[in-house]
Amino acid sequence: KAKSEGLLRKWNIKINNHLPYLESEEEATIRTPKEIAQRVCVLASINPVAFNHLQGKEATHYLKKYNLWDYVTPGEKDFLAYPTEERKRHETWKCEGIWTLMWALKKVEDLGSPNEPCNLDTISPDIYPAGPGKDPNDFINSIDDTRTKQEILDACDLYYRLDWACVDARINNRPMKGAHPGAVYERHYALNWLTNYSEQEWDDITCDT
Repeated sequence: KAKSEGLLRKWNIKINNHLPYLESEEEATIRTPKEIAQRVCVLASINPVAFNHLQGKEATHYLKKYNLWDYVTPGEKDFLAYPTEERKRHETWKCEGIWTLMWALKKVEDLGSPNEPCNLDTISPDIYPAGPGKDPNDFINSIDDTRTKQEILDACDLYYRLDWACVDARINNRPMKGAHPGAVYERHYALNWLTNYSEQEWDDITCDT
């Protein structure tokens, strides 16, 4: 909490001193490396549909071909069946989820500035989890480690407090400086999943602030 608030002060972002502490290392449970790898492979297989690089049926075929369909959520299956333009716009933001999970798997060095959306193109194609002609199971089978529980919880705490500041700015009709609300929300979402927040599954994650 103190570390997060120190960063918020540095970035001139509003702090809510009454926000509670998150779970301690002793209390928290982090998703397993394989579980994270499976989730990021699913996200990376679906995301091209949002950017019109693939049709929903093509992504569905890819996920079934490589035995990942069981890890696709009901919401994701519905998106692939009915990828409307509005839903595609929403799904483009899952780039931040891919970025955050790749960071957790130590494939991305730093989450980067909360004021800038991620750029997946900076991830080497050699280590990207899914794509044309690529078996995502190779990526999954190569994963056996994550960042430390402390690193993940520290990031979750920071994005929890950043998300509160973004929500506060929105409801009070103030410009948000120092953080990009969309990027912050999606990273907070992925971090809550990583830390088993309220034991919620991917479709049901809440970003309470």
